[in-house]
Amino acid sequence: MLKKISSKIILLIVLSSVLLVSSCTKDETPTKERMGGVWTVTAATNEAGADILSKIKFPVAAFYLSSDGTIISTGGPMVMYIVYGENKYTQIASQIDQCFNYTTLDFNGGEYFAENGVVDRFTLEMKLEGLPGQKSLTSLLDLLNIDAQWLKTVVYHKFINVAIDFNEDGSEMYWTIDSSTSAAYNMKDGQGNYVLWNGWPVNNFSRCSFTLTKQSKDLKDIVIENS
Repeated sequence: MLKKISSKIILLIVLSSVLLVSSCTKDETPTKERMGGVWTVTAATNEAGADILSKIKFPVAAFYLSSDGTIISTGGPMVMYIVYGENKYTQIASQIDQCFNYTTLDFNGGEYFAENGVVDRFTLEMKLEGLPGQKSLTSLLDLLNIDAQWLKTVVYHKFINVAIDFNEDGSEMYWTIDSSTSAAYNMKDGQGNYVLWNGWPVNNFSRCSFTLTKQSKDLKDIVIENS
C-alpha cells in the first residue's frame, strides 16, 4: 500500500514538473524571423504617454519587413516625428502629407537588423526621401530651418538598440525607443558610402512606444483600404 502511494506521489511530482517546464517555455523562434511580414501601427505614444497615432499616419503607418532585412513602409511621418520631436514636427505637420502621400502607392525603404536567436533589441534604419511627384524632403527640412548645406533629398535615419517584444501569439509586436536607444543620421557620397549627416543633433530624438499588429494583406491593399 505504501509503495503504491509513493509511486503516485512520484508520478504527481513528475507531471507537475513537466507542466511547469511547459508553461515556462517561451517561443524560441528567432526574433528576426518573428518580425517578418506586414504590420500596421495600431497604437503610438510619446514619452509622456500621450497618444500620437493620428500624427504619424498618412493615411496609415504600415511596414513590410522581409526575411532579408529589407523594409518597405509608409513610416516617413513616424520617423520624422521621432527625429524632430513634437515641437518641430508641429511646424511641418500641415505639409508632411505633401511629401509622404502614400496614396500614390510609392513607399519609403529601409532595413532592420537583429542578432541571431531570441533578442530584445534591434536596429531600425529608414531611408527618407520625398516620394515621386510630391514635395521633396528638402522642402520639409527647409521649414525646420535646417542649415542649407544639409538640405539633402535623401537621409538615412538609424536607431540602434530599439526595444522589441511580442504578445503571446505573435500577432502584436512592440517597439520602444527609450534611453538605451541611440541614433545615427547619414547621407551617401557618389560611391554609395555613408557620410554623416549633421543637419540635426542625434541626441534630440523622441522616446516613443509603438504597437504593430500583424496583417494578412499586402502593403498596397492596406494603403488603398485606408485612403
